[in-house]
Amino acid sequence: MEVHGECDPKFNKVKETFQKLYKEDREIGSCFAVYQDGRPIVDLWGGYQDQDRTKPWEKETIVTVYSTTKGVAALCAALAMEKGLINYEEKVGTYWPEFATHGKEDITVAMLLSHQAGICSPETRNVEDYYDQSIMAEKLAGMTPIWEPGSASGYHSMTFGWLVAELILRVTGKKIGTFFREEMGYGNDISFYIGLPESEDHRVAELVPFEITPNDNSETEQVKLTDAQKALRNSAGTLNIQNTREWRQAEIPAANGQGNATGLAKLYSLIVPKNDNLKLLADDTVEKMTTMQIEGRDLVLAVSVRWGVGFILNKHKVIYGPVERAFGHSGYGGSCAFADPENNIGVAYVMNRMLDNFNADGRSIELINATYDCL
Repeated sequence: MEVHGECDPKFNKVKETFQKLYKEDREIGSCFAVYQDGRPIVDLWGGYQDQDRTKPWEKETIVTVYSTTKGVAALCAALAMEKGLINYEEKVGTYWPEFATHGKEDITVAMLLSHQAGICSPETRNVEDYYDQSIMAEKLAGMTPIWEPGSASGYHSMTFGWLVAELILRVTGKKIGTFFREEMGYGNDISFYIGLPESEDHRVAELVPFEITPNDNSETEQVKLTDAQKALRNSAGTLNIQNTREWRQAEIPAANGQGNATGLAKLYSLIVPKNDNLKLLADDTVEKMTTMQIEGRDLVLAVSVRWGVGFILNKHKVIYGPVERAFGHSGYGGSCAFADPENNIGVAYVMNRMLDNFNADGRSIELINATYDCL
C-alpha cells in the first residue's frame, strides 16, 4: 500500500509503523500527523475512503471523528473564557438561567465540562432530536442529575456537546460550529467542521462501523451497571446514520465533527507552540483548561480518568505518549488528537475503519509511541 504525504527522515519509524498497519490489514483509510508551530513534521495518509476500496484517501479527505470533536468544543469554551464571556468557576445558570433547576443550580461551567453534572443521557431515542440544538438544550435544562453534581464524573458521551454548544450560543449568539470556524479555523487554515456545509460533502470518507456482537450474559451485566450506564440506554444509536447527510450537517459537538489528522494536529500545535507569536490561546488559559477537575473511576467509562476542563489528561502516560502533561481527546472507533506542551507538538490520528474500543485504540498508540521513539 502506497503511503502519501511527508515525513521528516528522523521520523521514518513512524512511516514504517503507518505502513505496517496496512500490511496487517488493520486499516481501510487513515491519516496521521505531527505538527509543530503549525508546520508538519509528519503528515501521512493512505488507503481508501470507502469500504469497497474504490476511492483513494486524499490529503483533503475528512471523516467523522466522534468524541475527538469534544476537544475542539473544549477549545471553543476556553477561548470564550479567555475573551471574558464565561468563567469556569461561575454557575452555568448565570449564562443559561433555564438550566438552574432540579438540583442543577450549583453546577459550575468547569463541572459541566468535566462530566460531573450528572446528566449524561440524552433521554431520547429519537435521533431527529439530536439534530436540533434547541430541543436538546430544553431537554437538558429540565433534567434532574443522576448523581450529586461534583461528587463524581460520568462521561457525558453525547450530552457534553449540546451543553457546551448552548453555553457558546448564550454568550456569543453564534452556533459553536460558526464560532470555531470564525475564531480558530478560517484564519489558520484548519479544516475542521462541526456542522458540515454541503459544499464540503464530497471530501467525506465513509465510516465503516464494527460489527456489534450480542452479549450472552446481558442479565448478569445489567446487575453490574451503574445508574449512569443504565440511563444511557435511553439514547439513539448512531452507527447506522453516521454516513448520512443529516448527520454530517447537524451540529453535535460531542460526536460529529468532520476533520482529518492534518487539521487537528495543526490546531493542537498552535495551542502549545514554540513560537509565542503563533499561540491561539494565552498560557494562562491553557493552564486553566488543563487543571485537573476530578480524578477517579468514571461512572460511565468504568475506568480511572483524570479530567481537565473538557480534556482528557494523560494520567497513565499511555494513550497520548509518555508526557503526563499531554492533553486532548479521543473518539469512538479510534481517532484521537492531543497537544504535548513539553515538546510543543500537536498529534492526531484519524481513520474510517472503526474498532470497538471505547477507551483507547492500539493503532494510534503504536503510531504515537513510534513518534516519541523518534523525538
